Amino acid sequence: MHPTKQVVAGLFGRVASRYDQAGFLQEIATRLVARAGVRPGMRVLDVACGTGIAALEAARRARPDGRVLGIDLAEPMAAQAARRLRVLGQGRAAVAVMDAEQPGLQPASFDVVCVASAIYLMPDQAEALRSLRKLLRPGGRLAVSDFGDLDQCWAWKDELLGRLAPPPEPLGGGRLGRAKLEGLLRSAGAVTVSIEVERLDVVHADAEAWWAEQWTHGERRALERMDNRALATYQAAAVAAIEACREADGAIHWRPEVVYAIAST
Repeated sequence: MHPTKQVVAGLFGRVASRYDQAGFLQEIATRLVARAGVRPGMRVLDVACGTGIAALEAARRARPDGRVLGIDLAEPMAAQAARRLRVLGQGRAAVAVMDAEQPGLQPASFDVVCVASAIYLMPDQAEALRSLRKLLRPGGRLAVSDFGDLDQCWAWKDELLGRLAPPPEPLGGGRLGRAKLEGLLRSAGAVTVSIEVERLDVVHADAEAWWAEQWTHGERRALERMDNRALATYQAAAVAAIEACREADGAIHWRPEVVYAIAST
């Protein structure tokens, strides 16, 4: 495995047991599957499946005779997804440890391929989308979610992390946003691309709840790179800055743009 992908697999392996606490990622996955138009009898691939939220939703929509495969680079994530699907009785869904850029699956095998909140972690995003597009049957759909604007109320985070955390090597190509994502999908061979952008409302009761959530997803990587002193400094500064994002209801809100792209072949 490429060293960068080893880092990604290790990071998400460490957060696997708490990943479901990042409820906004689960919400994005569910909404992406709904937009992809999964119907009974379809074969669906859930790329970077995490703990299996999108795979579960796809299996629910594809039953009784559809099939779903979830793949993830991190073994602990794949294990969590397999457990969820087994416990909830989705017998026509399976999970495998696999690289999305080199999936090793038969071409033209799926009606829908979903990539929820993962495209920014892929080093060669264009190649990944081309590879995934080849897995679609004629008329199939490639559904991808990405982040756009991350909410100016939280701009202080980048400054603090840049000052206190050692600069990391990038794990992937980063956020694409609406225009670049659409361009890459068309370059990958999409005939039509439909884009929807919405503001997600992520609510935290207080700064402590926000801080606990930061350890449950990819943000953890920056925190792990700080020594104890820098981490304490960051936490104290973040808890103070986060008050600017508290609204009239008393809660702290983060409202990032989420880009949903549905590409048809």
